[in-house]
Amino acid sequence: MARFLEYQGKEWLAKAGMPVPKGRPASTPEEAKEIAEWIGGPVAVKGQVQAGGRGKAGIVKLVNTPDEAAAAAAEILSKTVKGLPVRKVLVEEKLDIKKEFYCSFVVNGAREARSPMLMFSVEGGMDIESVPEEKLLKINVDPINGLQTYDAVDLAAKAGIAPEELTKFAKFLTKLSQTYKKYDCMTLEINPFVMTGNGNLICADCKMEIDNSSVGRHPEFGFDIARDLPGEPTELDYIGWSIEETDARGTGFLMNMGYDEVSPGYIGYHPIGGGS
Repeated sequence: MARFLEYQGKEWLAKAGMPVPKGRPASTPEEAKEIAEWIGGPVAVKGQVQAGGRGKAGIVKLVNTPDEAAAAAAEILSKTVKGLPVRKVLVEEKLDIKKEFYCSFVVNGAREARSPMLMFSVEGGMDIESVPEEKLLKINVDPINGLQTYDAVDLAAKAGIAPEELTKFAKFLTKLSQTYKKYDCMTLEINPFVMTGNGNLICADCKMEIDNSSVGRHPEFGFDIARDLPGEPTELDYIGWSIEETDARGTGFLMNMGYDEVSPGYIGYHPIGGGS
């Protein structure tokens, strides 16, 4: 699957009308300081890598001033997480969080479903594997019509959302369902989305993965390689993708083999064929 970094996913969420924190990406401490000055208050500085556990890895920091934002960015940009160097940070407003929630749209490949599925929980901000099964509600979503308001209201009510908040949650979830379909996502996970002190629902994080086969319909995404890679693309990856992206004969894929920390390079092969 083709994956967005958090800041990229949030940019596309915002274009779809979803609420996201005020912020921008930065590649240097100086840029981070300028963004913090533009925001004008406490900020979160978040390292941008395709890896989980960023908080535990020390690449998410909350700071109060632009100078502190620059210092945090300098530290984070010097780090490598799970073999991935941090090239950018997202500097965004620190949210006044009242409560954290979890939701994701994924593909349910079960034979009886073969449809998108919404997972929702009032226990957000943690690894989904840590959420008790009884607190993680699931509903299959019509692939043509998307999530309906009455289904969203019913799901939120079962999760324990207060009656006066049901309409707000239903609007958020149905809009996210529309976004999932519009962008041809395989996964759209918001963990957490939060309720702020003034009652607004905001996407505090974003994991967005796009169906490889749909990338041709979305040149606006600007993917260099529409593949789920274990790290930064190699020269071999770019060569392979330059063939794959225009070859519709059937099977086509690239595989690296024999690489480890001490190897001088890559061994790989690139089979193409099919005829289906």
